[in-house]
Amino acid sequence: MMRLLSIGIDCVSAAIFVIPALAILQCTIYRKWEFKPFCVKLIFAFYAIALFSVVGVPAVGIFQVDFGLNLIPFADIVNSPFAYMKNTILNIILFIPMGFFVPAVWKNFRSFKTMFFMGLAVSLGIELLQIFTFRLTDIDDLITNTAGTVLGYEISRRFSFPFSLKSVDSKGILVRYEPVLILAVMLLISIFLKPMVSDGIWNIVLSGPWWER
Repeated sequence: MMRLLSIGIDCVSAAIFVIPALAILQCTIYRKWEFKPFCVKLIFAFYAIALFSVVGVPAVGIFQVDFGLNLIPFADIVNSPFAYMKNTILNIILFIPMGFFVPAVWKNFRSFKTMFFMGLAVSLGIELLQIFTFRLTDIDDLITNTAGTVLGYEISRRFSFPFSLKSVDSKGILVRYEPVLILAVMLLISIFLKPMVSDGIWNIVLSGPWWER
């Protein structure tokens, strides 16, 4: 329950920055603003915010270096098999939407190799950021997150990539890497801007009389 509340607060807190940032990004890339493509990409942007919330991307004000590393794959499966399997399944599910959504919308991401390396790169970036938190930087997460992206890609491919958007200039470099740009902007919002709003919302939530009951 608390996890869902935290994700909801993060998404609401980020909305004030996500919507105008995405609108500016769309106008910069395509030289115009279209409602339907904007709404589709807005869904992806909020998925990214929720993803960064779940994995614990740190806010800039609470950065702390913690070199908790696990570089041995599947080392914990013997010690706590049920907890390990639960974490593995959740990590896979968490990245399936990215593997499904990106190739479904952006045609130039419709290859196994492209989505494999995208899932790997995003997961690696998250794991490196976790060095600045209390969370463990774990190679197992890298493997399962990438597997989730690939699984999402395969599901999207089976549906024949149904949600394709027509690009104004499909050869432009900004158009070509648009989902990467959206992820990068959402990451910056999650680290630098969202905490300014979410901290205030948490103060209101935790001090409310309904919470004390």
